[in-house]
Amino acid sequence: MARLVAVCRDGEEEFPFERRQIPLYIDDTLTMVMEFPDNVLNLDGHQNNGAQLKQFIQRHSMLKQQDLSIAMVVTSREVLSALSQLVPCVGCRRSVERLFSQLVESGNPALEPLTVGPKGVLSVTRSCMTDAKKLYTLFYVHGSKLNDMIDAIPKSKKNKRCQLHSLDTHKPKPLGEGSSSSVSSEKLSTDKRSSEDHRKDSKCRIIFHYGPFQGTARGCWMDVWELMSQECRDEVVLIDSSCLLETLETYLRKHRFCTDCKNKVLRAYNILIGELDCSKEKGYCAALYEGLRCCPHERHIHVCCETDFIAHLLGRAEPEFAGGYERRERHAKTIDIAQEEVLTCLGIHLYERLHRIWQKLRAEEQTWQMLFYLGVDALRKSFEMTVEKVQGISRLEQLCEEFSEEERVRELKQEKKRQKRKNRRKNKCVCDIPTPLQTADEKEVSQVKVVFLKVNS
Repeated sequence: MARLVAVCRDGEEEFPFERRQIPLYIDDTLTMVMEFPDNVLNLDGHQNNGAQLKQFIQRHSMLKQQDLSIAMVVTSREVLSALSQLVPCVGCRRSVERLFSQLVESGNPALEPLTVGPKGVLSVTRSCMTDAKKLYTLFYVHGSKLNDMIDAIPKSKKNKRCQLHSLDTHKPKPLGEGSSSSVSSEKLSTDKRSSEDHRKDSKCRIIFHYGPFQGTARGCWMDVWELMSQECRDEVVLIDSSCLLETLETYLRKHRFCTDCKNKVLRAYNILIGELDCSKEKGYCAALYEGLRCCPHERHIHVCCETDFIAHLLGRAEPEFAGGYERRERHAKTIDIAQEEVLTCLGIHLYERLHRIWQKLRAEEQTWQMLFYLGVDALRKSFEMTVEKVQGISRLEQLCEEFSEEERVRELKQEKKRQKRKNRRKNKCVCDIPTPLQTADEKEVSQVKVVFLKVNS
């Protein structure tokens, strides 16, 4: 799965994106860098079919460098045409179109070994293009996953939207309306001396929900937390004071706090953000705010980034999402109880932020995979068409040579026959020539010879 490796602090335009990295927009104040690991597209570590690979290498070597370069280029129209035919979810289609346009403008190597040119053409890197084995793995190992990936995405029967782009599931469930099947766990102790196994077993298991979908539609907050770099974690737990206040006011309205108790909770909030002196508040418990630090000038609250501490805060908020608290009037008669209510709201705010990041991460990962496999499929078809074209030209040239040879042999035979007929006619003419007439002298000499022979006999 993709990881969150950095934060775009100066905007997407200034960040030096590396290969297979794309920006992940979370909200108006937060954009992270999403990275796909190298092992996702390992072109060297696969066992390929020997006979098919040998055949592909022969076809690859058949193409001249110029023909291969032309074959390894497809236009955006070809990719988006395949997108409209194969992907039923309109949200997926729009996301793929948006990502493709984003890569055309930025030129980032986000799809490596695929490349996106400034004119909207899709190709592959030179090293992959010239290596027949890598190209075979790309086309027939990774490229074969397109249909399986699209078929595996759960879709609504009503409008064909996938669960990540469903109109009803872009927000987490309202407070107090969690599924009865959600897992409930005990609050964690922040004892740092506990063993690693114990921490893993006892962490808060708040479940993220998308709506009516089951099974793959759920994920634990730890899933996204473990995919974040330390820089991303630090940014997630940096809470804006005004955003926390909005969550707090929603919480107070939901549970119908009385005026006095509401004021107590707001005073506890003002102590947290540094606007009230805690030493003047009777019953204030400093230990409850341990691990929290405020920046009054920047109106930020820094939350301790340790996993156990985050799990402890989310554990306070868990009943709000698991349906443990009903919509009934609640009270905070003392300042320490009011502090605990503020901590509950802080847990709710963190949960909602992690949920939003998890949802964005899943959706963008699906979009990236879809665009990548569509691009590979389009390039494979272009390659196969070019090979068939070259094979067709070669076969045509071979047939022409065969026809030319047959014509030459036929003409040679005809020439021999003509020569034989000519020779036959010549010999016949020689045999039919008459004997020339004897002259008178020759006739007289012959008669004398005959008489002489008779006298002597």
